[in-house]
Amino acid sequence: MMNIEYKRPSPSVTMVLVCYNQENYIKEAIFSALNQDYSPLKIIISDDCSKDGTVSIIEGILQEYHGPHEVFFKKNTVNQGLIKHINLVNNLVDTELLVIAAGDDISHPNRVTEIIDAYRLAEQQPTSIYSSVNKITPDGKLLDIFIPPIEQLGHSVLDCALSESLIIGASHAWHKSLFTTFGDIKELGAYEDLVLAYRSAILNGLLYIDKPLVDYRIDIGISNVTQDPDLSNAQKLENLLKIMKPVLLQRLLDSSFIADNKLQEMAIQKIKVQLSKIDLEYAFIKGEKVHYLLYKAIKTSNLPLFLKYLIKRLRGCAR
Repeated sequence: MMNIEYKRPSPSVTMVLVCYNQENYIKEAIFSALNQDYSPLKIIISDDCSKDGTVSIIEGILQEYHGPHEVFFKKNTVNQGLIKHINLVNNLVDTELLVIAAGDDISHPNRVTEIIDAYRLAEQQPTSIYSSVNKITPDGKLLDIFIPPIEQLGHSVLDCALSESLIIGASHAWHKSLFTTFGDIKELGAYEDLVLAYRSAILNGLLYIDKPLVDYRIDIGISNVTQDPDLSNAQKLENLLKIMKPVLLQRLLDSSFIADNKLQEMAIQKIKVQLSKIDLEYAFIKGEKVHYLLYKAIKTSNLPLFLKYLIKRLRGCAR
C-alpha cells in the first residue's frame, strides 16, 4: 500500500445545498448529497423561500433518510436572494470547509472525498478548492467537460482582478478564512464565485482538481443570465455590466487585504479604471447626452473609449 504524505490533517466539513424553485431537479441534487461517501459529513439543505414544490419534495426525502450523515433543513421565510443566502448559510457553518452545491446540479458520490484529499495534499493552505464539471442539459443529457476559465487565465491577483469568469461556482468548496478574514459579501448584486475566487487569489489559496466532480446543468438559472439568444448585443452588454459592477466593487473592498503594498495599489488602480469604463459604457447604452458623456470621459481619463462609443452611436444614427 502506497504511503501518502499528507501536509495537514482532515478538516471538518459541511456540505451546503442551496435551492430555490427547483422542484424539477431537487430530488437528484439531494440524493447526490446524501450519497456522499465521505464521513463524518454534515449536510445543510437551505431553501430560499421556494414558491413551487421544492420544500415538500425535500421534506419527503428527509423523512425517509436513515443514512450516516447529519442533515439539517433550513427554510427561509423570506426570499433572501443569492448573496444574502450565501452569507446566511456560511454563518450557519461551524466547520473549516464548506462544500457548496446547487439545487439543480448533481454532485458525484466521491466529490467531498476528493476535495478533502486534495486539501490535505496541497503544499500551501487551500482556501478555494474547485474542479472541472460535466455539462448536462436541463433534462440530464451529458455534454462535454467544462474546465474553469481561471486555469487558462492564471491564479495571480492581477490576473483575476478584472475577470468576468474564474472558477465554476457549482464545484466550489471554501475555507472559513474567506469570510473570517474578509467578512460577509457586502455587494448584494455580485456572484459569490467571482468574489470568493478573487479572495483566494489574494491569499494564494486557489486549488484545482483536474477531474469533473459535478454534473452541471446549463441553460437554466444563473448560468443562463447572459446567454439568451434573443437579446441584442447592447442588452447582453448591459446585463454583463450589471453583473460586473458589484463584483468589481466587492473586489475593490477586498483588495485592501492584499499584503504587498505595491501589488495592492496596482490591483486597486486596475479595478478603479475598469469601474470608470463600465460607468461610461453604461451611460452610452442608456443614451445619455454627448456633453455629459464627454465630461465623464475627461474626468475618468477615458477619452479613447468615449470616441469609440461616439462613433458607434453616430453610425447607428446614420442608418
